[in-house]
Amino acid sequence: MTDNLKIEIGGSAEDMGRRFIDAWHKAERGEILPPALGITFENWEAFVATLSPARIALLKRLAADGPAPSIAALADALERPYRRVHDDVTALHAAGLVERSGRAIALAVSRISAHLDLNAA
Repeated sequence: MTDNLKIEIGGSAEDMGRRFIDAWHKAERGEILPPALGITFENWEAFVATLSPARIALLKRLAADGPAPSIAALADALERPYRRVHDDVTALHAAGLVERSGRAIALAVSRISAHLDLNAA
């Protein structure tokens, strides 16, 4: 599990490129940086489509209860339809926010920090 996932909202491909180049130059100067896990969303709409209130509730449930043995068990705990929880787990797994081990589902991160650039979003 990763301690912190940094989310940038409103960043462009150029912004990501600048962050990469900055990290590269720091490495050339011998500045050792710890690895950082991050996701950039083009805009607010893309962010809330991925991290909807229902998906945030799912992540919070996993944080409170620990790994779920299955999607069915997680759906029961959330009192939501299996199909919707399955879709949410699939999307959150694709975003790197949950891990799958067999049928079990666990958090991939323990904290999410988000930065919204109002000028770009």
